[in-house]
Amino acid sequence: MGQFLEAEKPKQAAVKASSSCFTEAARANGFYRGKSYQFCVPQERAEENLFEGVRSAALDYFRRYGIGWHDGIADKPSNHLCDSQVCCVNFLFPLREDLGKAASILAKGIPGLRRVLRIEFEYTGPAGATEWLGEPPGGKRGQYRTSIDSAVWWEDEEKKTRLTLVEWKYTEQWFGGCGGYISKGNNERDRCERVEMQCIQPKVDCYLATQRDPQTSRRYWEHLRRAGISLKHFGDSSGCPFRGPFYQLMRQRLLAEYCRANLVGIESVDVTVFGFRGNQELLEPPAHLAHLGDTVISAWNTILTTTSPLRHVTVETLLADAPSDDWREYIRQRYRV
Repeated sequence: MGQFLEAEKPKQAAVKASSSCFTEAARANGFYRGKSYQFCVPQERAEENLFEGVRSAALDYFRRYGIGWHDGIADKPSNHLCDSQVCCVNFLFPLREDLGKAASILAKGIPGLRRVLRIEFEYTGPAGATEWLGEPPGGKRGQYRTSIDSAVWWEDEEKKTRLTLVEWKYTEQWFGGCGGYISKGNNERDRCERVEMQCIQPKVDCYLATQRDPQTSRRYWEHLRRAGISLKHFGDSSGCPFRGPFYQLMRQRLLAEYCRANLVGIESVDVTVFGFRGNQELLEPPAHLAHLGDTVISAWNTILTTTSPLRHVTVETLLADAPSDDWREYIRQRYRV
């Protein structure tokens, strides 16, 4: 378990027990994956994991668009107080409801932002993105397809419309790795660890691109160059670089490229990570990527050939000088920022 997550669990349990963020009924222990924990609310009170000021609106939004809650049951959010998706909604959904406030806060993390036009959650891009990526049919926003935690449409000072895809991180110890690498169906996992990038044949060397079935018909490799992702920086190093945190970053970059090419009137599309200052583990590159940079972010930017680097912005930066109101007080109590 990550150190930041383990530190957050007792803090969230204390918030649940003592603050006005939760009702008496929600202060009981909650079951999560078969075990009872103080840092969870009872499943029947899972809605209380969301800020009361937007609770009804957020639940309605997720139902209306058929968006899946991570670790949630039916149409309820996760009952785990350290859940990242819930954290993202608690921070950003109130800004969706007040775009003026959104502009003043998000401008601290999105250079050039002057006006926020729209904010969406678990965004999967315009029609055709799933097919272009070669991802299996049957998924939905938030589940079983490339979904970005939040998408922010905004205007710059020249009134040009731009789109920022936001990856939200709270207690995660790492960026998501390749499911194909750890899949039980992958009988040649060692190939992922020894393949040479300069001569890779995806349909032979990559489990997810073997086209055996809908689950293994991904087209990620086809689009790398178009998305400005270069393999030349890996030189003679062996092993697929996308088996670790680069996997999630690669998929987000591909989604950004598809949005850039297929959304009318969008000047640019970029990806930004919003995270917590205390979660330094998230930024530590694994051994097979450490030669590219001191952090996952700098390592990733090393292999990009475009002028739109990945940014990492802390929530502490976003909330600097944010005016006091019910939402700001909730965030202060709940997440201590």
